[in-house]
Amino acid sequence: MKKTLITLGFCAGLIGAVEAAPTDVVTQADLQALKALIEQQNAKIEAQAKRIAELEGKAGVVAVASSEAGARVITPGEGTETNETGRIWTMGDGRKFYLADATAGIFNPLTESGLQFEPYGYLVLEAVHNTRGTDLPMYTDYVRPRSNRYVKNHNGDHTSTLSVNDSILGFKLFSPESYNGWKTGGKFEFDLAGDDANHTDFHVRHLYWQIEHESGWQFLFGQNWHLWKMVSPQEIDGAWMENTGYPYRRSPQIRVTKKWDFDDDSSLEIRAGLVKNGPGMGGDRDGDGTQDNEQSGWCLLEGAVIYDRKAPWEDEDKRWLLGVAGQYGRDKSRRYDADAEAFLGKSDEYDSDMVMVAGSVPFGKFTLTGQLFAGENLGGVQAGIGQKVGFRDVTRKGREVSTVGGFVDLRYDLNDTWAFALGYGFDDPTDREAKYDGGRLYNDRAYVDAFYQFNANLHFGFEYAYLTTKYDEAFGDDADDHRLQLSVYYDF
Repeated sequence: MKKTLITLGFCAGLIGAVEAAPTDVVTQADLQALKALIEQQNAKIEAQAKRIAELEGKAGVVAVASSEAGARVITPGEGTETNETGRIWTMGDGRKFYLADATAGIFNPLTESGLQFEPYGYLVLEAVHNTRGTDLPMYTDYVRPRSNRYVKNHNGDHTSTLSVNDSILGFKLFSPESYNGWKTGGKFEFDLAGDDANHTDFHVRHLYWQIEHESGWQFLFGQNWHLWKMVSPQEIDGAWMENTGYPYRRSPQIRVTKKWDFDDDSSLEIRAGLVKNGPGMGGDRDGDGTQDNEQSGWCLLEGAVIYDRKAPWEDEDKRWLLGVAGQYGRDKSRRYDADAEAFLGKSDEYDSDMVMVAGSVPFGKFTLTGQLFAGENLGGVQAGIGQKVGFRDVTRKGREVSTVGGFVDLRYDLNDTWAFALGYGFDDPTDREAKYDGGRLYNDRAYVDAFYQFNANLHFGFEYAYLTTKYDEAFGDDADDHRLQLSVYYDF
């Protein structure tokens, strides 16, 4: 292209010169001289084009036609350098390129000013069998009562289901290089959780963007885990120990985090944030069509302090941690008389608060993890066995259901293929309040899990869990459940 343009320019100039010359007769000698001059210029143009191609080869930029993707392949050339990860190429001319994943050939390599797009997730099939009716057969929080004052044995005995609802797909976006020490990124993650095994819904789990500085500051905006989520149990029920000792929730929030890394291979992290859609977390206690948390001007005020350190008794880079966290907020609802189908009195506000201590310690092939919490009006964050406020008299203000709970989990990694876990969790609301909001007085779960990794992507999991739920006599008899689950999942 450059050769053609130069040649056309030269010829145009030459023609212009000939036209501007005196109108004397052009001799044969003049034509021969002109021909020689053109050949000389062509030789110079060929040499210049060859030099340009050599420089482009050194810069490492090679255009490759692709009928399917139309992608440009970047190859290293002379003078190319890489960063410590080997994924940032600095070309001989100073340009930088971030390498897209080798398996993601449909994406063009991104420059340092762009973002990397990284898909991830897992596809799962879960087979579940319960010997007693539960709140949901797929994701089990508690066991339904054996009978109540209205219907005897109305919950049946056995339930079995196959489900793909717990499958997850997500996308990460992050900048490959920093700008004045700052990096940007985000996440969009969703699952297919629906009301039953045959009903899948588009359910957003995480949707946020963040900026973080190399000094340890981070600012996050969007939907993410609540700040007090610090550890996790090793079991495969999609309910994830909710209402049996493991509160959790994902909600819209504004979060700031500061982390300090110390010379003794330890770190301290402090989190603080405002979380909305709480405390009710999507509840409409009075049934007026407006979420209780939206009725109140309060956000949840949340915070956490987490200290972790490399375990000196371990040869590998395994770490132990200890964290303290909590929340406080308020929601609002009107008193409602269901029998009269009428609202009574003014709106009432209710506190939602919690304190939590969590930790995890590795020792050899074992990892011991656990947490303990206490609070009130926590049904929206999967605690209090789903109960929030109890009303002894609908004409009067209700009382927040207070609760304590926790879990302990022991994981054993036998080898690269097999792992096992054993755990127990409980949730114990105060009887005098819980009996007026669902009547569930105590809920626990003991479980044992086995995990088998077939290859890097294909995994199998098996779980046996024993669940018990105690009820106030007005709501029914206590019940227990033997729960079996087999999961086959492919992650990427």
